[in-house]
Amino acid sequence: MASPTLAQLTGRFHAGAIIALADETATCAAMWETNPSGELRPELFPLTLQLSVNLIRNTDRGTLTAEAHIVHRGRTTLVVEVKVFDDRRRLIAKLAATQLAPAAPPAEARSREA
Repeated sequence: MASPTLAQLTGRFHAGAIIALADETATCAAMWETNPSGELRPELFPLTLQLSVNLIRNTDRGTLTAEAHIVHRGRTTLVVEVKVFDDRRRLIAKLAATQLAPAAPPAEARSREA
């Protein structure tokens, strides 16, 4: 059974939990793309501008996993596609997100800020 904190009244995963997992996964992919050092840099944190989700099916057991890939990398935005699977690799949801892709400030500007 899905964890009670992630389940709707029927015992299946709540759509909000599925969407939150997909959105966080998209943000992680965009973060890695905009800041591959992994150093916490709030000025490089990508923000979701738009997202669209198709909820394909649901389940009441197991673990959900999400996989993301960058579909497009522009000057100011990224488009990320995320697929959410159950533990039998059945597609649960598909999300497309447009993320703000902040550019790193020039090195000299960073040194003045420090």
